[in-house]
Amino acid sequence: MRLLLCLSIFSSLVVFAKNIEIDSFLVAKEQQVSVILKNLRDADEDVAKEMYNIELQAELEKLLEYPGVLDYPFNKWTSMSTIKSPDGEFRIFNWNIESQSLTHSHFCYLVKSGKGKTNYVYKFTEDNITIPPRPSTTLTPDHWYGALYYKIIPVHKGNKTFYTMLGYSGEDRSTNQKLIDVFYFKGKGLRMGYPMFQEAKDSKKLVQRVFFQYSEKAVISVNLNDKIGGIVFDHLVPEQKNLEGMFDFYIPDMTYDCYRWDGGIWQYHEDVIAYNDPNKKIKQWHPTNDGDSSEYDEMKDFWINPVDPNSPVNSGTDATAPIEDVRTKKSRKDSRKEAKAGRRKFKLFKKKSKNRSAIGADQLNFSR
Repeated sequence: MRLLLCLSIFSSLVVFAKNIEIDSFLVAKEQQVSVILKNLRDADEDVAKEMYNIELQAELEKLLEYPGVLDYPFNKWTSMSTIKSPDGEFRIFNWNIESQSLTHSHFCYLVKSGKGKTNYVYKFTEDNITIPPRPSTTLTPDHWYGALYYKIIPVHKGNKTFYTMLGYSGEDRSTNQKLIDVFYFKGKGLRMGYPMFQEAKDSKKLVQRVFFQYSEKAVISVNLNDKIGGIVFDHLVPEQKNLEGMFDFYIPDMTYDCYRWDGGIWQYHEDVIAYNDPNKKIKQWHPTNDGDSSEYDEMKDFWINPVDPNSPVNSGTDATAPIEDVRTKKSRKDSRKEAKAGRRKFKLFKKKSKNRSAIGADQLNFSR
C-alpha cells in the first residue's frame, strides 16, 4: 500500500513538472515572438518588414504544434489576432502588413487540436493571382483571398458544424472590405466557402460567401447582434447613381439588413431596426441631406469594429488598417460648403421596386 502511494505521488509530481515545463516553454516563446512582432511593426522599409515576417512565421510554425497553444493567452501579441472559436475547436493566429505603397498582405494560421501530442496546423497562403478578388467557389488554405478575422459564429446543419467567419481587409488605397465566409472541416482538411447565404430576400440562390467593398473614408458595421438575432450589416450604396460599381464611392445609406440563421441557411432580411448601445459612439461617413457629397457624423453604435481598441483582433496599430477622420477642420468646412452648393439631392430612402442583396447585384458579380 505504501509503495502504491509513493508511486502515485511520484506520478503526480512528474505530470506537474511536465505542465510547468510546457508553460515555461510557451512563456519563453511568447516573449521571443513578441520581440519579432515589435521589430516588424517598427520597420519602415518593405525589405526589413519581409525579413522580420519570415522570421515570425518560422517561429510560429515551431510553436503552434505544441499542446497548450489553444488555451495560452498570448497577451503580449498586441498586433496579432489570436481569436478562438466559441466551442474551443480551433484558434486563429492572424495579422497583416502594410507596404510602403499602402497595399496589404495577410497571414494566417489555424490551429486545431490533434489526436496525438501535436496540433494540426493549417497555414494560409494569400493568392492574388489565380483566384479572383471575390471568389465564389470552395477554397483551401493554400488558395486564400486574405483577411483579418474578428468573429467566429458556429452554426449546426444536421450533425455537422459550420463556422461563419467575419473578416476585414484594407483592400487597396481607396477601398476597404469586409466579408462573411464559412469554414468547415472535411476529414483532416479545412474548407472555406459553403452555399448557405441567401443572395437576396425571397431569392432561391445561395452564395458561398459575401463581400462588402466600400470607400476608404467610410466606416461600416458587419457583426453578430444578439438583440436582433443575426448578423447585422450596413446597406451600401454609391454616393451618386452614376458611380454604381465604383467601390471607392460606396458608403452606408443609414439602413441595415441582416442574415438570420434558420437552421439550414443564413436567411436575408431587409431594413431591420438596429438598436444602439448608448455607451459607445463612432463616426460614420454618409451623404448629406442637402447635397450629394458626404461628411462624418458622430453616432451611437454597438457593434465590435476590428479597429476598436477593445475588439477581438487585439487592435494592434498595424494589425488592422486604421479607419478614422483624418481631415483637417478646413477640409471639413469645405465639404459642408460643397453640400450646400445646390447639387442634386441624393434620394437615400427611395422605395426600391425589387429586393436588394447584401451588397447589390453589381457587386456580387464583380470581377477585376
